Amino acid sequence: MPSGRLLLFIYNADSESLPKPNEMIRTAIPDKDECNLLALTYSPIGMKKEWKRFIHDIGIPVRFLARDEFGTGFKNISTTFPIVFMQEGSSLFHFISTDEINRCRELDQLIGLIRERVTQFGDKTA
Repeated sequence: MPSGRLLLFIYNADSESLPKPNEMIRTAIPDKDECNLLALTYSPIGMKKEWKRFIHDIGIPVRFLARDEFGTGFKNISTTFPIVFMQEGSSLFHFISTDEINRCRELDQLIGLIRERVTQFGDKTA
């Protein structure tokens, strides 16, 4: 994967309702209808270890945003949430859609989809 790229994971939740890094979740995790991305990647005690390991090892930087943070930084983009974009410079490319995230029932499915797309995206833009 060429350098200068970033994966943006945007939750279907506002920043005040998201867990802080390395913090136990004091309230219940939103159910899959609210934010499947959050429900798949967090447990009541924080970010799932498998997910944390995956994003560390994927070979491309990642950034997590709440929908209100995304709206502040990318005012001209209208989208549904949760969603994943590939950012290259100031350009954003759809990487994984809301529907695709919401079809995932297990974390392994989401990880597999991301791995597949990283490979496909790298081939198309290398």
